[in-house]
Amino acid sequence: DHTTKATQNFWLARMAVSARLGVFLCFLAALSAVEGQTIDSGDNAFVLISAALVCIMTPALGFFYGGLCNAENVLNTIMMCFVCMSLVTLQWLFVGYSFAFGPGNKAFGSFQWGGLVKVSHFEPVPQYMPTVPHLTFATFQVMFAQITPALISGSIVGRMKFGSFIIFVLIWTTACYDLLAHFVWSWRVDDTGAVVCEGWLCQLGAIDFAGGTVIHITSGISGLVASLIVGRRRNAEAMTPHNQPMVVTGAALLWFGWFGFNAGSAGAANGIATIAFMNTHIGAGTALLTWMILEWIFEGHPTATGASIGAVVGLVAITPACGYVTCMASVCVGAFGVICAYSSLWIKRKLKFDDTLDVFCCHGMGGVAGAIMTGCWANVAVNPFIPPQSGQGMFYPSYGGVPQGMLLGYQLAAICTAIAIAVSVTAVTLILMKYTIGIRVSSDDESQGLDRSVHGGDGYSLAALLPLFGSKNPVPAPQSAVGKVEVVQSESKQQSESKQHPGSKAQPDVVVVSS
Repeated sequence: DHTTKATQNFWLARMAVSARLGVFLCFLAALSAVEGQTIDSGDNAFVLISAALVCIMTPALGFFYGGLCNAENVLNTIMMCFVCMSLVTLQWLFVGYSFAFGPGNKAFGSFQWGGLVKVSHFEPVPQYMPTVPHLTFATFQVMFAQITPALISGSIVGRMKFGSFIIFVLIWTTACYDLLAHFVWSWRVDDTGAVVCEGWLCQLGAIDFAGGTVIHITSGISGLVASLIVGRRRNAEAMTPHNQPMVVTGAALLWFGWFGFNAGSAGAANGIATIAFMNTHIGAGTALLTWMILEWIFEGHPTATGASIGAVVGLVAITPACGYVTCMASVCVGAFGVICAYSSLWIKRKLKFDDTLDVFCCHGMGGVAGAIMTGCWANVAVNPFIPPQSGQGMFYPSYGGVPQGMLLGYQLAAICTAIAIAVSVTAVTLILMKYTIGIRVSSDDESQGLDRSVHGGDGYSLAALLPLFGSKNPVPAPQSAVGKVEVVQSESKQQSESKQHPGSKAQPDVVVVSS
């Protein structure tokens, strides 16, 4: 009996293990069925890596802006970019993604995808990126959303309250960015299973491959409006970049991240991503050279800062067109973008509005130039997935029953819509804030610099710079330093030099600023 009972227990145990193994294998089979039929691991990896590249662009923008501003506001300038990574990510989680891309109507998304609770990390969303998980698409798009309000910060450097800026970012992202993203980029699956446009600008026929209209026009126009409402700096002469190596470093990181920005917008590791990648590089390179030539002609010399700005303008201009145009056309896009941006700098000097770091000129005008060039050069031979209602660029024959040149008209309509929404949202938000909580720092804080008055520190420490200077070369005090300036000299050096040269005065080691 004991042997029989042991045998029964043995077989019962084996049956239990087999049952558990069967359940596990069924789970794997089901998971494989979900992923194997629709999810492409290569596409998923490509989009996630692209998202990481776009993510690094926001702190890179902080470096770029930080080098362009004065030394007293470098930390504040970087922080305004850096904080957008937190603010917009949370806004995107709770409502932003659902407002921009959720199922709704031609004007607005919905609350259905709020909190990302119905956004699967296993199944795709066929109307956007059909070969990657839905959550991958949402992850990629939040990187676009977070850099857009950060771009605006360059217009109001050194004079806007940090707390007010935080509130503005949350309101502007919800009311302006999410709205435009839905207008241009929202799609749906109709009753027949076909993927069709949902946003009204998309239905009209306007196209924007990676954000020229949604991101750059809106941020550039909003920056201009913000600079006018916040007001001119009290010392509003042309700002000289305090750290040109930082400017070049920021521009280089932006260029690197922009490959993910544009190529990743193809949604898959395919030929469209390849042409977008190459056009991005060509557009930036052409724009850099064009800006250098213009500087050489009108300013007498090419500068490192100018070359960096030129590259960024080229990247802005090629963004809406990169997945639709040929490589030769991208040369025209980059050059035209710089011509528009450089010309607008002359207009800025004449009108004397205080857009501190020229966000309107570089991103606003660069985005407008790119959208127009898309309407001229978009080609279905390059991208057969151009919506049928859009047709082709003005320089190509009519296509799909759409008359030649109509795409340019659709692009102009999208430009005007983006400008109108950006102006109205920015103006209403900042004016209400101006007369309630206030948006501008005090004159004392502005004079001292926001690094100390807002963030309680300095971008550069004199003590850390001392080893870089010889003992006979004093470290100059920054212009913004407030307090007592003392000459400090080591006792050992005094004794040494008095023995070698009696009656002579020893040179000071350093200049120390005490607040």
